[in-house]
Parts: sequence; structure tokens; C-alpha cells
Amino acid sequence: MRGALIVPDDMAQTVANLLAHERLLRMGFSAAVIVVMCNLPLGLLLYELLKVVNPRVALLALLFIVASSTLEAVNATHYIEPLLLLRLPEYAAFGPAQVQALVRGPIRLFGPGFGLSLAYFGVFCILTGYLLWKSRFFPRLLGVLMIVAGAYYLTNYSFLGFLDLPPVPYIDKLRPTLVAEVAMALWLLIVGVDETKWRAQVLARESGRPVA
Repeated sequence: MRGALIVPDDMAQTVANLLAHERLLRMGFSAAVIVVMCNLPLGLLLYELLKVVNPRVALLALLFIVASSTLEAVNATHYIEPLLLLRLPEYAAFGPAQVQALVRGPIRLFGPGFGLSLAYFGVFCILTGYLLWKSRFFPRLLGVLMIVAGAYYLTNYSFLGFLDLPPVPYIDKLRPTLVAEVAMALWLLIVGVDETKWRAQVLARESGRPVA
């Protein structure tokens, strides 16, 4: 929604788009909030499933997705803030150039703020990928895909932007984050956890025996 309304090199058109399509922007903001809300039960679900592999790593992964979700939730205010600024009656007397300058700030801040949340999410993906790889009840390929996705989040989506460096060429065309997250979601929805192996690993850890 946001990308459809914001014209980076034309703030006058951006302001016009925001005012003309307020409902669309509000729908996008609401969807962004729902995504963040879903991240928290997702993190808890994966923690409960994977703590049998390594409880400390699983807990660390949970902490990172909580931090990521918190940052993303706070950054979502930059999503809706340009519209709220345009609706404030105190700014009605401002000229077009002043109004455009006001809304430019939160629009520009959204990207770095989102990148910061993705840096923490990238660590979550790497830790989760490690646990998937070590587990005996998920395919190891899922672990590899999640580790690659996490590394991509940390580089192209986060630190390369922080350092004002160009993104790694060609990798973006492979869409590693999309592939990993869709694969993980489809596996959980369609195949699920190998319950027999999961319960065997739980019993082995509880009894102190090595996992066969």
C-alpha cells in the first residue's frame, strides 16, 4: 500500500496520493500491525517446538523475535504518521513546501527503522535455522534456507543500508527470504512436525539419554 502511494522524487504527488487514498493507507497500516502481532505467537510456537533441541538457543531466538517485533511495531508509526501530520489542523496555514517537508521526515525514517527490525529478525532466522538443522523432526533443508534468509536480512536489508553500501548483486533475484519463509510456512501447514521423532527427543532429553 505504502509503495503504491509514495513517489520518492515527487513529494507533491505523494502528498496528493496520501490525501486522496487515505483508506488505502490505513488498510496497509492495519495489515502491518497484524503481521507484527502474528510474529509473537509464531516465536512462542517455534520456541516450544525447538527448545528440545537446545533450550538456550531457542530462548535466545525467542528474545530476538520479540525485539524485532517491538522495533517493527514502533516503526509502524512512521507508516501512518505522514497522513496524521497532513490531517492536523495546526498545519493548515502552512504552504505546500512546508507541508511536504513535514511528511518527508517520517517517510524517510520508515526504511532505516524497518531495516533495524529486520536485523534482529535476521538473527532470529539464523538461530531458528540452526535449531531446524540440529533437530530430527524437521528436514535439514529448511534449516539451511532459514540460515541463508537470516544472513540476507542482516546484509542486504540491514547493515549494507546502514553503511550506505550497495546491495549484493544478483542475490535479490533469487528471493532467499521469500523462499525460506514460504517453505517453512507450507511445511508447517501441510506436513507439520514429525511427532514421533519430536516426542522421542523430548523423552530422551528428560531422561538424560543421548538422542538416537
